[in-house]
Amino acid sequence: MAKVRLILLSLLTLLFCSCERDGLDLTLTVGPFGEETRQVLLLYEAGYNSLSADIQRNINVLRQGYLPANGRNDDVVLVFSHQTLHNRRSYTEETSPVLFRLYSKHGEPCADTLKVWPAGTPVANKETMTEVFNWVKEEFPAAGYGAVLSSHATGWLPEEYYSNPKRYEGRDRSIPVSWSPRRKSFGQEYYEKGTRTQEMELKDLAAAIPYKLDYILFDCCLMGTVEVAWELRNVCSYVAFSPCEIPAAGFDFHRLTEHLLKADTPDVKAVCEEYYAAYETDSVYGATITLVDCARLEPLSGVCRELFDRYRSGILNLSGKNVQMYDRIHGGYHVFFDLKDMLREAGATDTDLASLQAALDGCILYEAHTPRFIDVKLDRVCGLAVYLPAYPDYRRDIYHGTEFLDGFYKENVAWNQATALVK
Repeated sequence: MAKVRLILLSLLTLLFCSCERDGLDLTLTVGPFGEETRQVLLLYEAGYNSLSADIQRNINVLRQGYLPANGRNDDVVLVFSHQTLHNRRSYTEETSPVLFRLYSKHGEPCADTLKVWPAGTPVANKETMTEVFNWVKEEFPAAGYGAVLSSHATGWLPEEYYSNPKRYEGRDRSIPVSWSPRRKSFGQEYYEKGTRTQEMELKDLAAAIPYKLDYILFDCCLMGTVEVAWELRNVCSYVAFSPCEIPAAGFDFHRLTEHLLKADTPDVKAVCEEYYAAYETDSVYGATITLVDCARLEPLSGVCRELFDRYRSGILNLSGKNVQMYDRIHGGYHVFFDLKDMLREAGATDTDLASLQAALDGCILYEAHTPRFIDVKLDRVCGLAVYLPAYPDYRRDIYHGTEFLDGFYKENVAWNQATALVK
């Protein structure tokens, strides 16, 4: 076993290290954080899954873009990555998660391995994520921190619900997607030699981040929901995400650091704009992307609470078949619907919809979408998805939530506590 671990460590070292450490002392003795000027960008890559090769490719692209030097006052690019061995879809050989720093030396990209975790350490895990973020802040004091999260995930849904609804519902509607591209959807990883998966539920993800970030970019699918934004409102100042899925190539990693570090302040909007531009004319995928100012979500919750109560009867008797949806079904029910379109179909007046739009305009800094994402038509898009609760005859179709999800939503989703969507 010791020999296997040594081999794995050697492979990871070859994979991630292109320069020597040059005697860099990671133990920094500095003054208060308020005196710091540098920024830290952390990419948290949970890739011990089908995305391993895609995540490694994105890291390689990142290395070819703008990288700061590794001086004491320079900005910091960190990558915490867990991948399968040789980027294969084989989960029988456990590998070690690695944290490394990317920087530029004489115009060439370099990588220093800073910390290696034991093979098999769970990454889609609250404790591990908290440990990583705390280590980063302790070793790299900075004026601000931001994160890009890459993996598989599905909004606020319970662990594994999207891929295996039968586990919770007791039955499978057996209506698969028309085809399944390589896509990113946060936190699913394999363990026990690929026989089981682990995911982080939304409230655990929010609790895992131990200090407030300037921004979080979700390089993963179906995170663009009002429930996600609300859960993270005290965790980050800005959140960028997609209501639909995200193709495996994700953001423009070549210019990512240029926008987030080279500018005087992080330009998250530019990252969103370039992501949309990359897929604006794509004949296969398409794109949705939304940037939210978390500090301006309170007015939206107030308006929604009032409208959810006023149109409760319409919502509870609404099949979502005619509502704008964002997800492509995997044998269960559609549950990601457009927030504004749900209320429109539930009978909201033009005056009430205008009030809702004003609240949306107040917190959404950027929103863009193509006419479709794969086979999902995008006709009436406000930029935020929301859950559509079950209704009395909900078992007749698949365009709504379920009795089980209603119960989970009431107990686990903070947005429901603020708005009482599900009574």
